[in-house]
Amino acid sequence: MDITTLLQRLRAISNEELRAALRSEHLGISDEKFATAFQCVGASHDLSRSDIDFGGPPDMPEEVIQGHRLRASVVFMTFSTLCYMRSEHLERGLDGVSETSRLRAFRDIYRAGCMKLGDDTLVQHIRNSLAHGTFRLARTPEIVFTDRNWQETLAISQLMELCEHVHRLYHEAFHDEVPRPLHWLKYGGQ
Repeated sequence: MDITTLLQRLRAISNEELRAALRSEHLGISDEKFATAFQCVGASHDLSRSDIDFGGPPDMPEEVIQGHRLRASVVFMTFSTLCYMRSEHLERGLDGVSETSRLRAFRDIYRAGCMKLGDDTLVQHIRNSLAHGTFRLARTPEIVFTDRNWQETLAISQLMELCEHVHRLYHEAFHDEVPRPLHWLKYGGQ
């Protein structure tokens, strides 16, 4: 599935627009969900850093350790973002947004891959694949998710960007003003 167009729509929404739209729809998350979720996000970023000791057995080649590091980072980031951070309140709240709402792109990314009511979405299939361990990191920078008779391959770069937009959604849904990562300034053409 190519989610490029959906990601472009998400990039076009500024953090301020996102926060304002969430407030107008009365969508938010709790202190506990916010704190623990972003601690997990921080840990998954640490897994990808080469300056953090992440060794294996002494006879394991460095390139194998780097591969394990990438796999651990991608899997933990995706699991933390799409499974642990999941908020029924937020996701179901997005179902009711109007066609003109700035939240529409976020609703659409959560509904991607769903042909009719009752079908699993791309995000649901990824969650199931992670929960059942039916995914694999391909040799190219892609990850293959399998859920029963469904299979999808996503570029890791697109998967990580999807996670970042979900992070933005949750960050802006938190009731307190918390500093944003500086690289988020690029969103909405700010």
